[in-house]
Order: sequence, then C-alpha cells, then structure tokens
Amino acid sequence: MATNTVVGILACSDGTNIPLKAEIAEGTETSLTTDSVYTSTAIQVGDYAIGKTVTHGLIQFANGFQYAYILRQGVVASVIPCCVNGASTATPRLWAPITLQAGDLLRVMNQTAADRGAALCYVTNRGTQRIATVTPTGGATNALTDLQTGNSIGDTVQGQTLVSAWFTSVDSGLIETPGAVIVDALGNVVGSVTNTDPATQQAVASEVSAPVNLNFVAQYLTSA
Repeated sequence: MATNTVVGILACSDGTNIPLKAEIAEGTETSLTTDSVYTSTAIQVGDYAIGKTVTHGLIQFANGFQYAYILRQGVVASVIPCCVNGASTATPRLWAPITLQAGDLLRVMNQTAADRGAALCYVTNRGTQRIATVTPTGGATNALTDLQTGNSIGDTVQGQTLVSAWFTSVDSGLIETPGAVIVDALGNVVGSVTNTDPATQQAVASEVSAPVNLNFVAQYLTSA
C-alpha cells in the first residue's frame, strides 16, 4: 500500500487551532499527530492541547478515507468529519464539543480511491458517538458493524435513538438502498442515512430519528 499525506485542523473554543499532518499508509488505522512545521515536533492531540475544547474539525485525505475519531481510553469519544482533498466546503462543527485530555489520540483510516470500505458515523439521543463499518466484496446485503466491538448497531446502542449521522461509500451506483438503512428485528426499515461518495463531496451530518433496539441492523444492498 502507498503512503499519503493526511492533513487536518481542529478548531478550539478559545480561538486557537490545532494543525495536523502525517504520512500515513493506506488501509491501516493510524494516529494523526500535529504538524511539526507549526508545533516543533509531531505530538498526539491530547498531549499537545490538554484542557482545550475542540468545537470544529476536518481531516483531509489524498485519495480516500473511511473515518476519523478521537480515541479516549479505548472508546470513540468524538467522531471527526472527513473529506478528500478538494471536496470540502467547510470545517464542520462537531456533534458535541470535546475537552482534550492527556492520552487522547486522533485515529484515522486512510484508503485508496477504489477501496470500498464504508462507514456509518452517528450520534444518539444520549450523546453516544459510534462508527459502524463494512467492506463489500460483491453484490450482497452488507451489515455495518461497530468499529470497536464488531457488534450490530442493535447490540451497540440498544434502547437509544439515532439523531444525526452520515454515511460514506465509493460504491455510489452499486448501492440499491437509500443509503444505509436501519432495519428492525422484523425486517422493517425504521430509518435511513443517504450515501455520500467522499471522492466528490464532503459528507454532511443529516438529522435522523431512528430508534434502535436489540437485533436491529444497519445495512445496505450492493448490486456487485
């Protein structure tokens, strides 16, 4: 796999910004550190800006991506918006401000332009932020499972309601559902999140009202 330059910015409530930059291999989740041009050395975000509150952020990739998030003590603490270079329109506001702590890591998944790895990033009515992923290999119903546990969305946020989300996949015309759909235990669709092809457009969070209970699944259908 090739290595690409990944850059980004985290904007803080006090008006300061955290510049980010690293050479990252495609296909492997890695920590994105500060840009040493502006911060003397490459430093993990939590150690560089302890106590600062991040309100906006954007990570930019050369060819493709799956997700970016702040990892705190083994759990997704905050999902960070992403785009492919040249496809951005703004530095979005985070779902909730996050005050950085020592040890916080900014984790990113850098991909090739053709990599089919898809991601559903969402927040619930309880403020829980999670990422569900899958990589299709052909025509099938593709179940998105939790990035960290491998569980279904029903097992991950049972009893909660999705209130905002975005879904990214390069499959575009191969997708035969209205983006990612949330399906209940009886096979009924209770919510959906439209797909954004990250190569052409920056994903923007959309309002969702999808209750989630045990045995619910997030999925999408591909034709090939």
